[in-house]
Amino acid sequence: MSGFETIAMYLVVSVAAILGMLIISALLGPMRPKPGKLDTYECGVPLLDAGHKRYDVKYYVVAVLFLVFDLETVLIYPLAVRYKALAQFGWGVFFEIFVFVAVLLAGLIYAIRKGAIEWD
Repeated sequence: MSGFETIAMYLVVSVAAILGMLIISALLGPMRPKPGKLDTYECGVPLLDAGHKRYDVKYYVVAVLFLVFDLETVLIYPLAVRYKALAQFGWGVFFEIFVFVAVLLAGLIYAIRKGAIEWD
């Protein structure tokens, strides 16, 4: 056994379990739910307005910026920790880190100039 049989068996069992749960849910679940069941429920308090509201796009922009710079931290931290070990490869590693940080800095400057971080 090379190990691929185990992976294939795990995949088959996982897909079978998922399909089984979906089929059981479709068979036992309500076919025509009552309108009251489709309402938004908030701790027994009657709703004052619609449950679905539009969010300002700035929330999404800030979330994307957070993800980008969070990934930067995740990617650059190991380089900073192991920099002495990587220094044996010469200036190539330093140049790669410099280009990586320069591209992220350019993205940050672009976001600041577009006003993505400003809250009015």
